[in-house]
Amino acid sequence: MKHFLIKHVGNMGDKIFFVTPVLATLKKKYPDCKITFVTAWGYKDKKGRWGKRNQDGFCISLMMTSPHIDELIHWHDTKLSLDKNICKEQGKSFATWNKEYFEKEKASGKYDAVYELDFGIGIEDNPMEKMYEHLGLPEETYSKYETYLTDEDKKVAEEVMRDYPHPRIVLLEGLEGTSTRGWDPEKIQPLTKAIEKKYGVQPIWFGGKHNHEYKGRTLTLRENIATLSFCDVAIGVMSGPMHFAGAVDLPTITLYCDQPLHRAAPAYFLNKYIKDEKKHHRTILGPTGKEMKFLKEGTTQINLTEQEMKDQKYKDWNKPGKQSTKSCLSVITPDEVMTVLEDVIG
Repeated sequence: MKHFLIKHVGNMGDKIFFVTPVLATLKKKYPDCKITFVTAWGYKDKKGRWGKRNQDGFCISLMMTSPHIDELIHWHDTKLSLDKNICKEQGKSFATWNKEYFEKEKASGKYDAVYELDFGIGIEDNPMEKMYEHLGLPEETYSKYETYLTDEDKKVAEEVMRDYPHPRIVLLEGLEGTSTRGWDPEKIQPLTKAIEKKYGVQPIWFGGKHNHEYKGRTLTLRENIATLSFCDVAIGVMSGPMHFAGAVDLPTITLYCDQPLHRAAPAYFLNKYIKDEKKHHRTILGPTGKEMKFLKEGTTQINLTEQEMKDQKYKDWNKPGKQSTKSCLSVITPDEVMTVLEDVIG
């Protein structure tokens, strides 16, 4: 029986997008293998350290229900707790490893292979290909990512969503963002009005800032994700929430540009596993120039002259000034979104 040690601290979106198909592939290829998986309990703190709980348990919460993980470990940059007295999440306790202990485990000889999946992926790279190359499995192509929700997660989510009329059209957090990765915030209201006029419903916002409540408490991370499985379509930009939607088989409309489709578009990775074309994920492409960049630092330099950047008080990709003139996403119109939406749900 093979024993694999795998570490991916990363962020939530990558955890769903990259890691879940990799774990499923390892279990399929080596059915009797044991996987020890090391991940975070929350984002880095203000000093850039991993270990503190935030974002509702972060990846521990997401990965504790995976059928492919035999031993889940909490990563902390400095603290060590093999007796599981630090990380307690939803009634379960997990051992905590720090950097020193992880390096000791790597060198212990107990594992048939050790994989550290927190590595850089270039703009032209297919992330799944890079993952499988890193694992020494270049022939593998499986890319269906998913979230493992419990029956209780789904039950709570179903009750929360019960009174929402159909069609349930979700706007994913980040769509209204003012960074260069977001859409044009001024187009949110026209899109909302168009949805209300066409379908007689208000769109439902999804994300950490838009968490639902259940019996006087906010939903857990997994419960909130589970609400997406009771909706009809989600609209968003490339982000963790977009991958959450794809992971629960909710059809998505992704506003996308400046990256090749094989870099991150849900349609590219998931549609091959969806027989019903009406449930396929869609991608609306904004105009992309000859040079591609991540929708972070560097994008604005493509879209603006130096004088325009100065005039519009550009600071960085999170504070780009007049965002509507800086992102190739921003030129996508509400009418274009509505055309695709009508093709999805009629």
